[in-house]
Amino acid sequence: MKATREKTPAMAVYEYIYGEITQRRLRPGQVLTESYICGCMGVGRSPVRLALQQLAKDGFVELRANRSAIVTQFTQKQLRQLYSLREAFLEYALRQTIDTYEETDLAALESCLADMERAFASQAFDDYIQAVERFYRFIIDKADNPYLTESAAVVINRINVYICLYDDFFSVKRLKTLSMQSRMVQGIREGRLTNVLRAHRSLSDKVVDAYDQVVRRSMQSE
Repeated sequence: MKATREKTPAMAVYEYIYGEITQRRLRPGQVLTESYICGCMGVGRSPVRLALQQLAKDGFVELRANRSAIVTQFTQKQLRQLYSLREAFLEYALRQTIDTYEETDLAALESCLADMERAFASQAFDDYIQAVERFYRFIIDKADNPYLTESAAVVINRINVYICLYDDFFSVKRLKTLSMQSRMVQGIREGRLTNVLRAHRSLSDKVVDAYDQVVRRSMQSE
């Protein structure tokens, strides 16, 4: 029988704060104090501190000197920079590989799209994030360049944090980006790099527009 790993207090605090962030009950820029979290969770400062340190390492919060943290914020400029960098990584990888894609490769990408759609239908946010990450990592990893993979991972992980903080996953009736990712796959199938990049750029523009709407709604509700 396989032993199950017991959840530590620090893990419980991490999962609680992560859930509050993804459910939009904690907003970018909101301050978290150790004493407040201790009161909410009924735990001591040590597990809270460990949880905040891990959340900071994963990019969800920024630590402050006065035993507090702030939920990470993004500016529109930072967001555009992230998506431009991801596009650059995709372009570099596809220039090496687009003519080598086989049906099994395309099926793997289409499987990622199907997983995104299923995750959205069941409102499984973490599954959605993982499917999106697999999609872009597959394209980049196919170049078989460890330096490219390592560099792109930093950007992809940072975009994952952005999605957790700002994406309107729970408030829309359909995935607006899925059609553009499907167009990317079609561009790869046809060997047309410009079509892939055009589809990714359209996706980036949609994300920035959605970011602006989220920020405006947040300002209006304050």
